[in-house]
Amino acid sequence: MSNWEKNVRKVVPYVPGEQPHEADMIKLNTNENPYPPSPKAAEAIRRVAEEDTLRLYPDPTAAELVQAIADVYHVSQKQVFVGVGSDDVLAMAFMTYFNSDKPILFPDITYSFYDVWAEEFRIPYEQIPLDENFCIVPEQYFAENHPNGGIVFPNPNAPTGVELSLSAIESILQNNPDAYFFVVAFSSYLTPVIVISLIIFPPTN
Repeated sequence: MSNWEKNVRKVVPYVPGEQPHEADMIKLNTNENPYPPSPKAAEAIRRVAEEDTLRLYPDPTAAELVQAIADVYHVSQKQVFVGVGSDDVLAMAFMTYFNSDKPILFPDITYSFYDVWAEEFRIPYEQIPLDENFCIVPEQYFAENHPNGGIVFPNPNAPTGVELSLSAIESILQNNPDAYFFVVAFSSYLTPVIVISLIIFPPTN
């Protein structure tokens, strides 16, 4: 092995799931939607195109979007973080909050990018098995049972679609006072509109 090869990171490439090419099939694993865009969204896109602004570089701070989100949810602009898609937001969150020597925890059957980012950023991790009903077992995420540097899972879990109750999430939070805990909330399983939000619970100690 040459000297330069010793400094090349060995990363297993991401392998996407099966993507059947059939016009009448909706792929939930890629967040496809059987419903068309809202007429208001289509009109907004058309209006921007007619204003001849699509050829210009966008605002890197997305200030107008951040302000709109802050207004809708009644929070300050400092509480809003936007990225280039959910994977980009997750990457920023992983790099920012998961810096412990302890492993982060996430289910063994879950969104397939968690281990990709963990491997990419050299974050130790442990995959916690679901139970026989494909449910997350809250006690398995308690610090006394699995010391950890953080926790992340989607709710409902993907691809099982099984939702964890608020009380169960609170029990995990209460039993991990020293770790960051992420809940990635996917509503695409529950409603016609895909809404993705990243809820970050900081350490309570």
